[in-house]
Amino acid sequence: MVIEFAIFSWISIAKIIWDFGTNPKRKGKSFKLEIRVLRWDGAGMDLTTLFRAPPMDPLLKIVSGVPIFRECNRVELEALKLHLHERHFLAGEIVFDEGEEGEGMYVVIRGKLRANRKGRLGKKVLGVIQPGESFGEMALLGSGPRMATVVAEEDSTVLAMFRPELVALAQARPRLGFKIAMGVALVLELRLRRVAEGHSPEPSST
Repeated sequence: MVIEFAIFSWISIAKIIWDFGTNPKRKGKSFKLEIRVLRWDGAGMDLTTLFRAPPMDPLLKIVSGVPIFRECNRVELEALKLHLHERHFLAGEIVFDEGEEGEGMYVVIRGKLRANRKGRLGKKVLGVIQPGESFGEMALLGSGPRMATVVAEEDSTVLAMFRPELVALAQARPRLGFKIAMGVALVLELRLRRVAEGHSPEPSST
């Protein structure tokens, strides 16, 4: 009977094999202990082949790159996933209108959307929102009118998160809720700074 134990550290892998067998030259059972230590310097052996985490959900991989979720670890992202809703918009379809009350934010997964704002000379295009970018984050922190209209330039898929769900998530996981709130605050601060410095606000400032 062979029982194997693997013990790992930063610099070594110890493999201990306990081999209980019968030695015909001796009475009873013999005991043999063999220890083999394999040095690991980061080049010869890849530990990920031994303890490889399952691949991250493609949608979560995109979400993890969004600034307001960038501080979330994998466990937190998995919890966040339960509060994200996939939405599909056809080309020309409006996601929300300028002036309507905001309820949540969106992350673009596929496609392309355009943000417009009314001006004295007519409609002004603020910019295009691409996959991996978010918009509407301000609505997560409080109700208020949307600052722009967002319309799909082509068939698009987004993940939506609404304010009541952020509240529920923050109650269940206060640390995660705090991270998201701080992420939103940081994004809004950076956008306000851009405006103060004379730059145009990002198209996702809605």
